[in-house]
Amino acid sequence: MKQIMMILLSFAVCVITYGCGDTYENEYSSRPQEVTSTAVADMTVLWATSPWVADMTQRTAVLEKIQGYADACSSTNFKQYLSTTDVVASTLETYDDIYICYRQAFDKVLAEVKDTKVENGTAAIWLLYNMGYVVKTPSGCFGIDICHRYAAELAPYLDFLCVTHNHSDHYSTELIQAMLEADKPVISNYLTPVANYPYTTTVTGKEFEIGKFKIHACLTDHNNATLKNFVTTFQVDCGEDTGHFVFMHVGDSNYNAEQYDVTQDVDVFIPRYAVNALTENNIIGKMITPKYVLLSHILELTHAGVDESRWSIGMGLERASKIDCDETYMPFWGEKMIWSNGELK
Repeated sequence: MKQIMMILLSFAVCVITYGCGDTYENEYSSRPQEVTSTAVADMTVLWATSPWVADMTQRTAVLEKIQGYADACSSTNFKQYLSTTDVVASTLETYDDIYICYRQAFDKVLAEVKDTKVENGTAAIWLLYNMGYVVKTPSGCFGIDICHRYAAELAPYLDFLCVTHNHSDHYSTELIQAMLEADKPVISNYLTPVANYPYTTTVTGKEFEIGKFKIHACLTDHNNATLKNFVTTFQVDCGEDTGHFVFMHVGDSNYNAEQYDVTQDVDVFIPRYAVNALTENNIIGKMITPKYVLLSHILELTHAGVDESRWSIGMGLERASKIDCDETYMPFWGEKMIWSNGELK
């Protein structure tokens, strides 16, 4: 058995170094073979800080290290990682900094979603990756825009899933399939797994009630304005046992205020870093006056660069400082936040 495992591991290293084309060969051929990564420790340091601490020195330093890890990973390589075998992926997650960070964040979120007991009157919120959030309350749990290699492992712990639009950095086919097979709702504007599927949003103002959750959906144009009514925004009242905590996620909406139908005060608002300069403020402080804004869609690794919306951590922090909400922050992969007594902690 040990000999077989060694053969498999050797094969994985060969695939990584030589089997994925010139990009992988060039990237990995000059790297040391021994484990030298400090990425696990870096993520631990990051999670010991908070997006809203007054002194950002330690947090900024570790985020700069993670940015460096990401800069060494091309979008081509990351896409290959997402589609490669488990043996190759496991090797990358052992030796390569950014894949270590990516996997560590998932493992942390999965363990905490499973084990966290949410007290009455509160809600727990996790940012997994890109714009993927998980929200757990005393009586239920849901995800929005979950995209991750291992996303399907979350299916047993989610009561429903929301997908803002049909772009691959905002959903996981495997997670959607696992949810549907478990007969759990998947709310989107494009999925029709069966005739007359009741969880497809076709009009602005459509409402759903799942357990104690009340979901209000609106259709909006994509940031690319040629994609009309392509993005569904989700306003989720998380129920009486959270004090009616309202979480709103707008995916890649283009922030056209005329398309927004907001029916409640929003506690936590999730916008993406807008392609066009600061269009987030077309609605924040106007159509929506949230208590907190958590700017997202930062460091999405399948995007090739800034021209394709691969916003750096530094760009995200700079943009967050210009949003028309005093309580605007930029969380990062794996971070857990608690809503309690009208505050995020």
